[in-house]
Amino acid sequence: MMRRTFIFVLFSLAQVFIGSAEKISKGQFNLAVTSCGAPPPADDVYHHFAEATKDFSKEELAMFLAQLIHESGGFQFREEIACRETHCPGQYVDNVGLPGKHYYGRGFIQLTWGANYKAASQGLGMGDYLLQNPEVVAKDTKIAVLVSVWYWKERVRPVVGDSNKFGLTTKAINGALECSGGWNEQAANRYQYYLKVADALGLKNKASESGCYN
Repeated sequence: MMRRTFIFVLFSLAQVFIGSAEKISKGQFNLAVTSCGAPPPADDVYHHFAEATKDFSKEELAMFLAQLIHESGGFQFREEIACRETHCPGQYVDNVGLPGKHYYGRGFIQLTWGANYKAASQGLGMGDYLLQNPEVVAKDTKIAVLVSVWYWKERVRPVVGDSNKFGLTTKAINGALECSGGWNEQAANRYQYYLKVADALGLKNKASESGCYN
């Protein structure tokens, strides 16, 4: 009886371990980023990314990672380049943002506007912390990743569903600029990044390019 119980416990622990394992290794992560022309990211970027995407399928993870690489220059930038020095006063002003705070783009998928900082903060169980301290999204790697995951789950995943169309992810992120006409260079570049990421992860069932301008 004890032997059966012991085996059952080991089996249960194995199932927990498998269910919580990262979907991407550090080697795959670095290969995905460097194949897109960027240097290998810092170790903490991989750690927080792998931890935050454990509930992603490998197919969805590839699309998400490709978009993050494009949006952040391969995890080199965490805030809107044009606003880093000036903070872009007068821009991204809404009726939610607090006086003296600046809500320009931050994170690996750039979060903008006070209302979105508040929504992300509350969605992550942080109350109004990010509304009150928006600069943390650029300074703290874990929060930069978590905000990007929140944005994906709230704004991108519902648009894509199970369609396996990469273009829909681009449409959800920057559709007004990249998907409103015909062929678009930026949108096409995003898909090329995706193909490189998919190869790095060994994906066989690659997403199609459709959903943005085609």
